[in-house]
This record gives sequence, C-alpha cells and structure tokens, in this order.
Amino acid sequence: MNTFPGESASWEGVDAYFTWAGSSGMLVLFTLVTACICLGVIIAAARHESETAENNK
Repeated sequence: MNTFPGESASWEGVDAYFTWAGSSGMLVLFTLVTACICLGVIIAAARHESETAENNK
C-alpha cells in the first residue's frame, strides 16, 4: 500500500490537492476541451499544408 507522504490521514508534505478531482463532470469537461484543442491544431495544420502545396505548384 502506498503511504506517501505519510499516514493516510496526514496532509503533511502535500503541495497541492484538488477537491473537484472526484467529479465526473470536470473529467468530461477537461476531456472535451483537450479534444477540441487537438482537433483545432490538426485542422490548422491541414489548412497550412494545403495552402503551402497550392503555392508551390
């Protein structure tokens, strides 16, 4: 069993903790935001590549 940073009831040595971490709504929100960012980067890269290909024919 992992006892880091100490006893299970001890908060000594903990730098940060997140009270919303057990919420499934926040997990879904972060997942959707991350997926949208990744999709935006892919779309922007595809547009740039197609513009570059057209300019260099």
